[in-house]
Amino acid sequence: MKNRRHYIALTLSTLWMAMPMASQAQSTPLRIIVPYSAGGSADVIARMLTDGIKEHTGRMAIVENKPGAGGRIALSALKSTQGDGAAVVFAFNGVLVNSIVFQNAKDFKFKEDFVGLAQVGTMPAALAVPYAHKAHNAKEFIAIRKQEGDFVYGNMGPGSLTHLAGLRFAAATQLKPNPIGYQGGAPMANDLMGGQVDAGVDTASDFVERHKGKKLKVLGVFGSKRFPLLPDVPTMAEQGIANVEAELWLGFLGSSKASAAFNTRFQDAIQKTLANPAVRDKISKIMEVEYKGMADFAPVMAADFATWTPLIVDSGLVQN
Repeated sequence: MKNRRHYIALTLSTLWMAMPMASQAQSTPLRIIVPYSAGGSADVIARMLTDGIKEHTGRMAIVENKPGAGGRIALSALKSTQGDGAAVVFAFNGVLVNSIVFQNAKDFKFKEDFVGLAQVGTMPAALAVPYAHKAHNAKEFIAIRKQEGDFVYGNMGPGSLTHLAGLRFAAATQLKPNPIGYQGGAPMANDLMGGQVDAGVDTASDFVERHKGKKLKVLGVFGSKRFPLLPDVPTMAEQGIANVEAELWLGFLGSSKASAAFNTRFQDAIQKTLANPAVRDKISKIMEVEYKGMADFAPVMAADFATWTPLIVDSGLVQN
C-alpha cells in the first residue's frame, strides 16, 4: 500500500512538472510567413486559415509578412528559425521559380532546405488585353501581333511566373516577346485599361472583376481546364495553342528539418480546415481550392522545376 501511494505521488509530481512545459509548447505561436505585402491574395487566404490551424493543432497561429527578393527573405527566415515546426512559409510557386533564377545562391538550396507541406489551391495565369482591342480570342491576337510587331506584355517582373508564362506563350506561337515588368497587378491593369500596354499576363483571379466589368478582355487562360471564376474564357489548349500551361499553386512550405510528427499534424490541420464549408467558400472566391498533402504536393513541385528550369536557363535569367 505504501509503495502504491508513493507511486501515485511520484506520478502526480511528474505530471505537475510537465504541465508548464506542455503549456509553454502550446502557447508558442506557429509563425506563418507570407512573402508578400498585407492585403494580397496569399496574405488574405493565410488569415482565413489561421483559426482552423489553431483549432486543429492546439497552437496559436500568427501571420508575418516578409515581402521582398522574390520570396527569398521569407525562405531565409524559415531556414533560420529554431525549433521543430516553429514556422512555415505560405506562398505561390513563384518562390520556387525565383529559387531557380538564383539557383547558385549560397544562403539556401531550395530542394535541400525546404519541403512542400500542403497545397491549398490553384489558379492559372491568363492573357488579357484592353477591352477595345481588336482581338476577341487568343488566335486573333496572335495573328495581329505577327502582322503588327512584337508581343509587348505586362507582367509581375523578371523571373516571375507571369513573365515566364509570356515567354512560353511567345515560344509556342513564334512571337517575339517584349516583356514589361510591373510592381503589382493593379498598376499593370491600369495601364492595360488605359491602352498604355497592348497585353498583360497575370493570375486569372486578378483579371476577374475587370473582365466581368468589361474594362479588360481576357483572351485565354494558361490552365489545363477553365478557371471557375472565368467560365466564359477558354483555355489556350481549347483554342489550339498547345504546351503553354502556366498554373500557380498556393501552398505551405516547411523546413526539411521539421519532424514527421509536426508535418503530419500540420497537414491534417490544413485538410480539416479546408473541409470547413465556410472557409472553402471564401477561398473559392479567389482561387480554386485543391488540397494536396506532402505525397501529392512533391510531384507538383518537381514538375515545376522540370518545366521552368530550361526556360529560365535559355532566357539567360539565371543569376549568381
